[in-house]
Amino acid sequence: MTAELDAATVLQLVQHLEPDLTVSGFSRLEGGSTEVYKIDLANSDYGSLVLKIYPDKPEWGPSKEALVAGWLKDLTLPVPTWLRVDESRSLLPLRYSLLTHLPGRSLRHWMAEPDIKSAYRQMGELLRRIHAVPMPGYGYVHGQGIDKPVHTNADYMTAAFDDLFRRFRELGGDPELARRLQQLAKGSFDLFDASDSAVLAHDDLHQGNVLALRDKAGRLELSGLVDFGNARAADKLFDLAKALFCSAHEDPRSYQPILEGYGSVDHPDTERALRLYTLFHRVSMWCWLTKIGVDAAAEDGPGGLIRDLSEMVIQQVEAGATHSAGARGKPTR
Repeated sequence: MTAELDAATVLQLVQHLEPDLTVSGFSRLEGGSTEVYKIDLANSDYGSLVLKIYPDKPEWGPSKEALVAGWLKDLTLPVPTWLRVDESRSLLPLRYSLLTHLPGRSLRHWMAEPDIKSAYRQMGELLRRIHAVPMPGYGYVHGQGIDKPVHTNADYMTAAFDDLFRRFRELGGDPELARRLQQLAKGSFDLFDASDSAVLAHDDLHQGNVLALRDKAGRLELSGLVDFGNARAADKLFDLAKALFCSAHEDPRSYQPILEGYGSVDHPDTERALRLYTLFHRVSMWCWLTKIGVDAAAEDGPGGLIRDLSEMVIQQVEAGATHSAGARGKPTR
């Protein structure tokens, strides 16, 4: 997806928001599945705006982000305000949103800093605050709310795992590995019942989606949260596992500080639950990367994920063998 933008078009976009706005410049920003631009304004209280241009699918993408940002408006960390969602295609051939610009740069730009672990702890604290937003059921969020909400985490995640392994096989995943992974996952499905209620899950919290800057005292502080396209209503450990998985992939040093920042979890077996949800996220990431055409052997992509998934199976087999040997060594009564 590439949008052809020029100064005249950008001026039209912002004046469609407010007729008196004038543009002093614009530039491309980092983005994931959307094209994102910073628009600098002259003599405006906004300072700058962000333009997000969305692909045709999913059709509810812009309205979903605006909805989730509204749910998080009371978060202590700033989130963008969606000022306009335009789906008319009258000014651009694609749908777009205009939103407020937040200060700072993505945490990826700060990873070489000596105090980066402090920022990772703040990420854990941030995720905990996001999870303070209750949801009425479990499910994926669309533009109007939860799509087909499910009452229990067990029902939601059991169906999600079934769908995930179906996609894994359809995309060419090894059937034997799929069978063994599915068997491994089902061995921990009892943990789903430990989720007492659904919370808002960002489902994509990593270094690219949090902003940071130096405060007046020189401390590295988070300054904003962006990108709500993956949000869903889920078990809090589902989302914590995703944040740990994605963040540690970029920087292994992030894992422990994020956990520390998140704090204690009231759960009968947090470690096993995180492993179960990490399995889900690894398979899901493999499916997504494979679908968009990433080289299946790429060690930093599908190939590395298959290696990690295979290692999870091996570890389970070894753990089972150790347990069996220990049981055989116990005296009988």
